[in-house]
Amino acid sequence: MAYSRFSFLIRRCALDCKKLILLSNHHHCPPTSLILKKFSTSGVFNLQASGSAAVMGKKAVIFDLGGVIVQQPQKALAKFSRKLNLPELFFESVMIEGRPDNAFCRMERGEITTSQFCDAFEKECHDYAREKNIALPSSFRGQDLFTAFAETEPVPEIINAIGVLKNKGMKLCLLTNNYIDDTASRGLSAGAIMNLRLIFDEILESCRLGMRKPDSRIYQEACHRLGVPPEEAVFLDDLGTNVKAARSLGLSTILVKDFTKALTELQELTGINVFEKAIPMACNPEEICEGEVTTEDGVKLHFFEMGQGPPVILCHGFPEGWYCWRRQMPALAMSGYRAIALEMKGYGESSCPPDPKEYTMEKNARDVISFMDRMGIPQATFIGHDWGGMLVWCLALHYPERTRAVGAFNTPFYPPPKTVGVLPMEKMKEDPGAFSYQLYFQEVGKAESEIGEDLENFFKIMVRAARKEDFFPGYTGTNFDTAMEKGGFLKGSPKNAPYSILYDEQELAYSLSRIRKSGLRGMLNWYRNIDENYVWNVKGSGRKLLCPALMVTCEKDVVLTPASSRFMDKWMPNLTRGHLHCGHWSLLERPTEANEILLNWLNKVHSKPQRLTAVL
Repeated sequence: MAYSRFSFLIRRCALDCKKLILLSNHHHCPPTSLILKKFSTSGVFNLQASGSAAVMGKKAVIFDLGGVIVQQPQKALAKFSRKLNLPELFFESVMIEGRPDNAFCRMERGEITTSQFCDAFEKECHDYAREKNIALPSSFRGQDLFTAFAETEPVPEIINAIGVLKNKGMKLCLLTNNYIDDTASRGLSAGAIMNLRLIFDEILESCRLGMRKPDSRIYQEACHRLGVPPEEAVFLDDLGTNVKAARSLGLSTILVKDFTKALTELQELTGINVFEKAIPMACNPEEICEGEVTTEDGVKLHFFEMGQGPPVILCHGFPEGWYCWRRQMPALAMSGYRAIALEMKGYGESSCPPDPKEYTMEKNARDVISFMDRMGIPQATFIGHDWGGMLVWCLALHYPERTRAVGAFNTPFYPPPKTVGVLPMEKMKEDPGAFSYQLYFQEVGKAESEIGEDLENFFKIMVRAARKEDFFPGYTGTNFDTAMEKGGFLKGSPKNAPYSILYDEQELAYSLSRIRKSGLRGMLNWYRNIDENYVWNVKGSGRKLLCPALMVTCEKDVVLTPASSRFMDKWMPNLTRGHLHCGHWSLLERPTEANEILLNWLNKVHSKPQRLTAVL
C-alpha cells in the first residue's frame, strides 16, 4: 500500500530516536502530518535560530515531523508532479490556493477525514488545472497523492539527536499538522503514532486539536502539556511561517534548511552534544504492560510485554532479571514484534520455590511451554542470555514444534553426548577454572548469606562493562575463577563499588528491588542442577536444531567464551552468527549492535523487508 513504506520510515525514526533502535522497532505507520504539512511549505529555507543563546534553561524540544524528522515531503510531491508531466509546484500550489479553508487545511484541522480530503482535493486539482490551462491526466485520483510520499526518507542525524536528548532527560514533543485517517491503510497510521509515543513525551496532532500550525494556540498548548514556559523550549520546523509564530511567543526557534547546521544550533541552545551516538531507548517498568500466568504445575510466571506481531519470548539469566532486556524491548516492539520478557522462576514476582530440584531445565522448559499454552501462543521465537540462553537451546532441542526460531547472546549450545558419561560437576571439581564460582554456589545458604549481606555491592561488582571506563581503583574483575579458593564471591573485592556505566542509580534501584522481592535462593538454585540438566539433554542426543538459529558471541566473556560455541555449526544447518566486542553483559554494553544483529536476523526469519540499523 502507499502507506506501508512511509509508515515503516516513521517507525524507523521512532526507534533510532532513543535507545530502542530507531530503525529496529515495531510497526508500520504513516504519520500523515508528515506528509501533508510539507505540502503547505512557504518556500522559506534559510536556517535561522532565534531566542536566547544561553545554554542553560532549556528543558524541552518540540519537533515538526515533515521536513525535520523526515525529509521534506515537497520533494516527493514535486517528483510526483514531474511524473504526471505537471509543473513541479502544481500540487503544492493547489494546497496553498484557498487557504485556510481549502480541503488540505480542513483535513489538518480534523474537519474532514482523509478519504473526504481525497475526493475534495481531486476536484480542487481539476479546477486549478482548468484555471491555469494545465493538462491534468484524467486518470489522476486524490488517493494517488499519498503514494508520492512513500519516497520520503527519515533523517538519521535528527533521529539520533532525538535519542540523545531523551537520554539526557530533555522533554520531547512532536507537533504535527496531521489528519484523521479512515482509509484502508489506517492501521499503519495508528501503528506509527503508537511507536512515536514510545519516544516523545507529548504528541500534538492538529486534527485532534482542531487547529493547525501556525496558529499560536497550538504552541501554547505544546508548552502547557510539557509543563514549561515558552522561554524554556526550542522549536524546530522547516516552514518560516510556523517558526515565526512560535518565536513571537518566546520560544527559541530553528528554521531547518541544512540538518547539520540545525543540529549545531540545537546543541548551542540546549548545551547537549546532539552529535554523539545515541543508545537504544529503554522501556520504563512503570509504564510497560505486565501480568502473570499460572502454569499447569502451579508455577506463577510474571512477565512484561510490548508490541504486537510475531511473539519473541525473552529469557534472562543471573542476576539481572527481566530488566536486562530493557533496551531490546522497545526496538522489538517498534519493529513489529510482540516482545515478552519473562521473569524467570526464582525472580521478582514469579514463584520462588526453595527446593533446588524445582529449577531443572526440564521443569523450567515445561513452565515456558505451559505459559505459552495459557497465553494461546502455539509457537514463538526464543531469545536468551546467560541461563536464559541455556534454557532457550533446551526449548529448541526438546520442543521443536513450539520453536519458530531460537537465539542466544553469550550462551552457546552444547551438543549433548550420546550417553551419560562423567557428570559435569565431577569435571568441574577437578578443574573449575572460570567456573569456580558455580562450585561455590552449590552449597545452599552460603552464597545467599554472603551476597545478601552486601547485595548492592555484589551487583555493582558483578555487572560491569569489560572496558576501562567501567573499572575503578581496586577493581580486578569478578572472582569467577577464585570464589571457591577464597571462600566467597566477594572476598577481596572493594567495598562500596561505584555505579557501573550499565546501570544508573534508578535502574540499579529497580533491579535490586526485584531481587529483594524474591530473595536469592531461587536465583541461585538455577546453578544447583547442572548434572540433572546434563542427563536430561542426553535424551536429545543426535538431534539437529533445524529451525533458524542465532548465536551472538562476545569477545571478552571469560566464562562463556566465543570458542565454546565452536561445535554449534554442525548441529544447526540454519545458524546465523554475530559477534560483539564486549564482555558478558552484552545486551547493555553493546545495545545498539546487539539490537541490529537481533532485528536483522528476526526480519530475515519473518521475511520482513525492514532492515533496521539500531540507533534509538
